[in-house]
Amino acid sequence: MPHGPQVLHLSAAHSYILEKVSNMLVCEGLSPDMHETHLAVLVEDFSSTVRLLGSSHELTELECQNIFMLPLPPGTDMSYGLMHQSRTLEGWYTLERASDLIWVLDNGSLTVHFQPIVEAVTMEIYAYECLARGVLSSGQLMSPGAMFDTACKTGMLFNLDRQCRESAIKTAAVKNIHKNIFINFLPSSIYNPEYCLRDTEHWARQLDFNPYSIVFEVVETERVESLEHLKGILGHYKSRGFRTALDDIGSGYASLSLFASLAPDIVKIDMELVRDIHRSEVKQSVARALISMAKDIGTKVLAEGVENCEESDWFRAQGVDYLQGYYFGKPSPEPLRQLAVV
Repeated sequence: MPHGPQVLHLSAAHSYILEKVSNMLVCEGLSPDMHETHLAVLVEDFSSTVRLLGSSHELTELECQNIFMLPLPPGTDMSYGLMHQSRTLEGWYTLERASDLIWVLDNGSLTVHFQPIVEAVTMEIYAYECLARGVLSSGQLMSPGAMFDTACKTGMLFNLDRQCRESAIKTAAVKNIHKNIFINFLPSSIYNPEYCLRDTEHWARQLDFNPYSIVFEVVETERVESLEHLKGILGHYKSRGFRTALDDIGSGYASLSLFASLAPDIVKIDMELVRDIHRSEVKQSVARALISMAKDIGTKVLAEGVENCEESDWFRAQGVDYLQGYYFGKPSPEPLRQLAVV
């Protein structure tokens, strides 16, 4: 018996993979029709993988075992990386279930909705938060939560986060928005600020945005794993003239710790703390402490999730800088130009 890894030529490797996956599909109890459908997809996707690897590449048996095919359009530059990540049949199924997100990313099919942010003193629109949604081939929208949850599970977070940032800047330019814009980002999607953010910075310059008018907002602060990594990202943004914001301050100890360590330009008070604050002395005490701490270090304060006049009035009386919520306007593909409430 030969020593070392067995090398299979492409035709042999092709047959090997089809046979191996075919057996696994049978073991999974799939119907013959579904079985044949999956095999048909494998034939097409294997050809795509071969093109990406190069026609002269010979696959080892181990490589064959690790490649389980994913239904993707042939020739997409995501194909090999995603197929190679599958590793197991379970991973392959997980990626299959992400077909909606894959379609959105392959086609750059994102739309951006804008929610107004109001200056508390003047009660005029100060900025817009840019919120991306995926547009499926059916025309239905894929929510941000569904997109990012799927991306986290399937290794597509970097691509999704990058496309969302670029779409926000491009769409704001198309909508002729001359006010400030808030753009969300997940720290875990940015492994190297210099490299990962260069496209975003390019579009900001190309579309003639003043860097100061763009606020990059850290979301899901409770999931931040490395403070030093986040400091590096925010430091990179600030060195380029952009501003930074932290989301959900007051939602837990981790967010408060980040606030104290990072001193961002703007902090957003968590909407759970905002809800019915005029009726809760405990919430009022916590909010006052946060506002006081922010003022001491020169950070602006934004109360998000404001849904009624009472909540708005309470925060305005405490001297917060900005307000955001359904009371002023819901996210919309057409940015609100004039407030309906004063």
